[in-house]
Amino acid sequence: MTLFSSRAKESAVLVSLLLLCTAAAGRAQTASEQALACRPFVPAGSDYEFARGSRELPQDAQALRFGEVHLTRLSIFDESDPGEDIPLFRWANDFHILTRPQVIRQQLLFSEGQEFDARLLAETARLLRQQAYFHDADVRAVSVCDEAVDIEVISKDNWSLTPSLSFDRQGGENSYSVGLRDSNFLGYGKLLALSDGKDIDRHSSELMYQDHNLFGSRLRADVHFQNSNDGDSRAASLDLPFYSLDSRRAWALRLLDEERLDTQYFRSEEISEVRHHEEMAVAEIGFSGGLINGWARRWQLGLQYQEDRYRPGSELPSPADLPRDRRLVYPFATLEIIEDDYVTAFNLDQIYRTEDLHLGRQLRLRAGYAAEGLGSDQDRLVFGGHYSNSLHYDDDSLWQHQADWEGFYNVSSSALENVLLSYRNRYFRRQTAQRSFFAQLEAVYSKNLDSHRQVVLGGQTGARAYENRFQVGDSRVLLTLEERLYSDIHLLNLIRLGGAVFVDVGRAWSDDADTGSSEDWLADIGFGLRLASSKAASDRIAHLDFAFPLSNQSDPAVDSVLISFTVKGSF
Repeated sequence: MTLFSSRAKESAVLVSLLLLCTAAAGRAQTASEQALACRPFVPAGSDYEFARGSRELPQDAQALRFGEVHLTRLSIFDESDPGEDIPLFRWANDFHILTRPQVIRQQLLFSEGQEFDARLLAETARLLRQQAYFHDADVRAVSVCDEAVDIEVISKDNWSLTPSLSFDRQGGENSYSVGLRDSNFLGYGKLLALSDGKDIDRHSSELMYQDHNLFGSRLRADVHFQNSNDGDSRAASLDLPFYSLDSRRAWALRLLDEERLDTQYFRSEEISEVRHHEEMAVAEIGFSGGLINGWARRWQLGLQYQEDRYRPGSELPSPADLPRDRRLVYPFATLEIIEDDYVTAFNLDQIYRTEDLHLGRQLRLRAGYAAEGLGSDQDRLVFGGHYSNSLHYDDDSLWQHQADWEGFYNVSSSALENVLLSYRNRYFRRQTAQRSFFAQLEAVYSKNLDSHRQVVLGGQTGARAYENRFQVGDSRVLLTLEERLYSDIHLLNLIRLGGAVFVDVGRAWSDDADTGSSEDWLADIGFGLRLASSKAASDRIAHLDFAFPLSNQSDPAVDSVLISFTVKGSF
């Protein structure tokens, strides 16, 4: 099995034969071809294996249109599998409300009678797999008759109603959460979540609602309320996104009102704090010519208001230089360019799940001007951006990199402010069907950050044998090497098991300040288990790691082994 399989050219081998039957007018059909064309629709069974092979549609099929669209909705548990045909799993299937047909149809990028375009099958499948309530999805042509291509949309639900009780320990600090979350409320694809918990910064109670097909449309609505021991946060947005590569229009309205304590650290200890009140409002509109010659180019124009106010905290002293209040009111323009080049992967960042990877180039540039005449406190140029691309890929390897940047240029003082640059370079190499090598180099550089912001390195940021924020500075570099194992073990038909052996080497530093570490570099070695649910949300993998420090071993703050348990979005 190869690491990648093409989705940009996706359909079934069967479909290639079907379309070839109609592509050459007047050509005599063989007996086997006649049996394939215009056959009755037979839906995929509950044991359907989601496609992993390379499938290419012929380019000479002309005058075809989309025919009927058939939906095959698979339950969470496969009752044709003896391992899953047990009373508890059958009850779970009966209790769970499958994603409703209209929710799936609302997300299709094609309709009956439209000119047939095989590319839309692959993009629709990607769009469906992005939804947290699907374990997997596929879209395939099943028959051709009278120049109409009938389509089957196969979806397999995740278990969406999750009473959550979680505990994390990472970098020597504990986090926990209890709550109730439903990512597919009553089968309508809405997310509703209530939780109470503590992370490494604060104790919070949260209410969140997401509806990404508001009133059966492409509109998305998000509402988030958070009450914390150090302040409250309220956020809401309503937007029409560029939901496909060929989308022509987009717009968005976003609001944020948040108050919190920003804490500064030295050797993992809290040393100062700032009370930070942030308000933001954004309105923007976007337009595009659609997908042209494999590229989508998008423009967005908008207006943003952002105000940050800082006050001393109540328990710890403020930094030596309390950040100055900042008010920005500015128009902005964003240019985004995306190359249509996608593949699917398996056993990469997930365990036995379809992973959609963008191999093509993506560039996003954003610039605005905050003028005093519009209400800003000073004249500033606001800038930000993103670039990503694949340096190399083949059947067994992938090499990608990306860069992100943001900051201000203060025209009044002719100085850069709050500049943050980050770069990440990732490499995967498949060694066997169940084992791969992974390497990642990431670097962060900052300039003239406000005094309440720090660049840190520790357990939470990749140096797994050290406490969170063990080193601080204005720059960071980290190299991660992993040997990853993706096993066939499927515990109770619920949990996929994987493992890793890893080495981390990195440092955070500042040219004019003590980083808090007795040695410049942090290095560790370790091993861990990976536990991924095969029936719940695809972006959650539990990590149980045992990390052993190779540097700073004489430091009394460094343990001989640091055990961490946390849940992340990838391997």
